[in-house]
Amino acid sequence: MRVRADAVRNAERVLDAAREVFAERGLQAGIDEVAARAGVGKATVYRCWPTKDALVAAVAGVRVDAFTDKVLDALDASDATAAFERLLLAAAESSAANHLLHTGLSTGCESAELAAKRADCRRALDRLMARAKDQGGMRREVTAADVTVLFNGFTAMLSAAGEADPAVWRRHAALVVAATRT
Repeated sequence: MRVRADAVRNAERVLDAAREVFAERGLQAGIDEVAARAGVGKATVYRCWPTKDALVAAVAGVRVDAFTDKVLDALDASDATAAFERLLLAAAESSAANHLLHTGLSTGCESAELAAKRADCRRALDRLMARAKDQGGMRREVTAADVTVLFNGFTAMLSAAGEADPAVWRRHAALVVAATRT
């Protein structure tokens, strides 16, 4: 069955609105707020996402897809270690700007589709890190799972502290990068 063009546009508006509302207020923000920001009724939101958790997982999926695209772009860089560093610093800066959203999405939702997207992202990051290791710029034993734990750890702590200064977030990302270097 073909989806109507207006339904696709409304779904995109809801996702954009959800990202904005959750970034501003955290995941305690309600569907009413998201619908109002998107300029649609609650029923429109619930037609696309039957629960708030499903909407949160969809927003997380969009963010994971965007990060995966950046990782895949970084695979084309001649210096994989430098590309890895730029990637983590940019991710830290983005997380600083959206720390309420980032923390909630990294811990507060799950779906089979989101799990698959995260696995794809981790595989892409593993490929970038393998290139950095082959070029001699990264410790052999470091994995993408290690980087995820370290990154999510500092982002959770900075978010809990209400820290929004991108320089602080970049500093901690640089420490993660330093821990991976040879």
